[in-house]
Amino acid sequence: MSRPSRTLWLLRHAKAVADPPDDGDDFDRVLAPRGRRDAAALGQLMGRNGKGLGKALAKVPFPQIALVSPAARTTATAEIVLDEGSPSTRLEFPTDLYGADPEDVLNHLRALGDDVSSAMVVGHNPTTQALAAGLLSTNDKDGRDALVRRGFPTCALAVVRLDIAHWADAAARCGVLYDLFTPPFDKS
Repeated sequence: MSRPSRTLWLLRHAKAVADPPDDGDDFDRVLAPRGRRDAAALGQLMGRNGKGLGKALAKVPFPQIALVSPAARTTATAEIVLDEGSPSTRLEFPTDLYGADPEDVLNHLRALGDDVSSAMVVGHNPTTQALAAGLLSTNDKDGRDALVRRGFPTCALAVVRLDIAHWADAAARCGVLYDLFTPPFDKS
């Protein structure tokens, strides 16, 4: 009998332009051309029924819900990736995810219902990387090493198995990294 678990897909927004539009601020920065390409490539990998993500994720459930920072660059990243990869994923845009810290994100995850087995968070650094690192068990040496070695660049995706029965139990050190994807993504 397998242990109960939840799956968390942590996605950092794709590469954004350096400057906001006229009369805008950081919240309004849009994706750069490279960011749009990376997001589309990741979505294509996810869209082949996960085949592009490798054997490790063949049986991992795709996100049923995505909690997305409402900033322009995160919204565009989520829409591009999920349009290709998982068009049935429900998108929600909690206003406090822009500027959130890892504990704020955990609070959103803890509020998810038990009918949700897999969720995605699309956010910003340093929060996304810190959350990924903080969720990994001290026993997950390979996962922790991967995060240190590869970092968490724009459009990075960490897929984490949380060894919990209920989202309400989400806490530090309860996870194992299934895999970490960073651009450029293989389009084969």
